[in-house]
Amino acid sequence: MGKTLKRLLIGVIVILLLLGGALWWFLSYIAPDERLDMSYAPIDVKEKALDMVKKVKLELVLTESDINHLIKKHMKDEYAMNKSGAATSELAKDIRLDGAHFDLEEDKLIARMNITYKNKIPARLDAVYSLDWQSPNIVLKPQSLAVKAIQLPLNTLETIVIPLDLPAQDVVTVRDVQFENNQMKILFKLQIQFKL
Repeated sequence: MGKTLKRLLIGVIVILLLLGGALWWFLSYIAPDERLDMSYAPIDVKEKALDMVKKVKLELVLTESDINHLIKKHMKDEYAMNKSGAATSELAKDIRLDGAHFDLEEDKLIARMNITYKNKIPARLDAVYSLDWQSPNIVLKPQSLAVKAIQLPLNTLETIVIPLDLPAQDVVTVRDVQFENNQMKILFKLQIQFKL
C-alpha cells in the first residue's frame, strides 16, 4: 500500500512538473521579442500639403515613419479614455496595448503590437490590415491576427479610420492615393478659381 501511494505521489509530481514546464514554454513562446512603445512625433499633414502647394508640387509623400506616428497618435487618442473616463490603453476587454510598430507593404499594413493580457501575460500580436483611401481618411481593415504562429479570430480587431487633416477642398483636391512599399503618395489636383 505504501509503495503504491509513493508511486502515485511521484506520478502526480512528474505530471505537475510537465504541466508547469509546458506552461512556462508557452508563456515564453508568446512573449514579445522586441520592446515597442506608443511614442510618436506629431505630424502636421496639412502643413506638409500646403508646403507642397507652395512648391507647386502636387504630390504629398507620407513615409512609413509618418504613417507610424499618425496611427500611434490616433490609437492613443482612441484608447485614451475608457467608459469610466479613466486613462487606459485597452484594445479589448483585459487586453492592454503596450507598444506597436507598423510596416507598409504596398496596400497592406503589417502591425506588430506588444500587449498584456489581464495585466499579467505579455504577448506579441501580429496583425495585417488592408489599406484603403476614403477621402479624407486612411481606412485600415483587419485581414489576419495571430500570436506568433497561432491564428486568432478577426472579430478581436476593428476597422480603424485614421483622419488626415488635408487643406480645404477649395485649394486642392485629392486626385489619387497610391500605397507603395514604405510610403503613401497622395496626388493632388490644384483648384484655381478666378473671380471676375
